[in-house]
Amino acid sequence: MKEKVQKINRLFELFVGRPLQSDVSLKEYSTFRIGGKADFFFEAQNLSELRQAIFFALDQSLPFYIIGGGSNILFADEGYRGLIIKNSSKGISFFPESNEVEAFSGTKLIELVEFCCESGLAGLEFLAGIPGTVGGAIWGNAGAFGRSIGDVVARALILEKYQEREVANDFFAFGYRTSRLKEKGYFLLSTRFRLERDDPEAIKRRVKEILALRRLKHPPEGTASAGSYFKNIILPDGQKLAAGLLLDQAGVKGLKCGEAMVYPGHANFIINIGQATASDVLKLANEMKSRVKEKFGVELEEEVIYLEATASML
Repeated sequence: MKEKVQKINRLFELFVGRPLQSDVSLKEYSTFRIGGKADFFFEAQNLSELRQAIFFALDQSLPFYIIGGGSNILFADEGYRGLIIKNSSKGISFFPESNEVEAFSGTKLIELVEFCCESGLAGLEFLAGIPGTVGGAIWGNAGAFGRSIGDVVARALILEKYQEREVANDFFAFGYRTSRLKEKGYFLLSTRFRLERDDPEAIKRRVKEILALRRLKHPPEGTASAGSYFKNIILPDGQKLAAGLLLDQAGVKGLKCGEAMVYPGHANFIINIGQATASDVLKLANEMKSRVKEKFGVELEEEVIYLEATASML
């Protein structure tokens, strides 16, 4: 096993130009602060490193998973038997002739919102306060207050296995908390957003209002959580029924399993109040689902991704 690890490390450094890390604790890269160790870990600092790391994993048939801010994911207690690639490829550019902003996929949403505020570009204010990166937001079509990031995507640069490809908005088949990126073989490199000119101060006011609304409902900043745990229910007429409302009426606020607890201020948030495990969270989530199913006959679907350990590679 040691020889295989050394071989993978040696090949990776030759291929990418920087070494892998081994046996890395994933709780350090999760806003839930939960997770075991990954066999291999690499933080890609730019798009070139991101491409090369993906190519290496594909060439070696090495299981891999790409993370951004780690804000919508629950890592397994057993860790991950493969390569975790943290996408830190950051960069923002403005194209005034088309009012488009391009952001690399590892750019933090907070940095993108701040850039647009300062540049007098409206259209992304609803993302204020959402943690994570552009890549993760596009992957899951993140949104709030009736808007989704897919609404403002003009086009993007993706990897389709080994080939770069520019695609338009319709490629993504955006839906509620989903996109075509969830299919295997597609990886986001950068995205262009089509925005509108507006007074910077007016944009900043709207951002402040959105942040104030979030502070009223959501756990305080720094709380160990992965955000809304369940998706809202889409009714036959297209209207959304808030999962938090159903959970609240099912009486789950304050419910605990180990050191995982339903946040008393909002029933759709699970928080880590100490040393919660993934097993604690999964058991608590199942109890929440069961109570809603029993009371309303509705099956909730998780929004937070549970990343299983996968079979051993070593």
